[in-house]
Amino acid sequence: MKFWILLITVLLFSSCGKNNINALTHTKVDFKSLPAEIKEYLRNPTEAQKDIQTMLLELPKGSKPNYRLETVKTWIGPWVAYEELIDINKNVSYKIDQGLPSPYIVFDDKLYVSDKHNIFTTVDDLDSVEFTCYELK
Repeated sequence: MKFWILLITVLLFSSCGKNNINALTHTKVDFKSLPAEIKEYLRNPTEAQKDIQTMLLELPKGSKPNYRLETVKTWIGPWVAYEELIDINKNVSYKIDQGLPSPYIVFDDKLYVSDKHNIFTTVDDLDSVEFTCYELK
């Protein structure tokens, strides 16, 4: 009986990190090195104000969405375990650990995550923000 409990526990924990974004190829990018479309969007306050509560921003705006974001809750209680970024076309999902600053910006099959929380409301100088760029498979 102990063997089966151990086996199930190992299988559960070994499958948890398969699609974690931290396992993807990633690089640090400063604001000045971001693609022009992302910089333009973040610097345009009227456009950004519409999306201030959105956790996922897929650019360019107006195109058909290729990704969606789902919140995965913990087994017990009303807490969030992690966010799951799902590629609708390829049916591939990526685990985004709880605590990473949002919004998650997807552009050209790359995910950009800032190093600061609330970049639309609390950051005065966007040039000081650094992003991590993850290569989505």
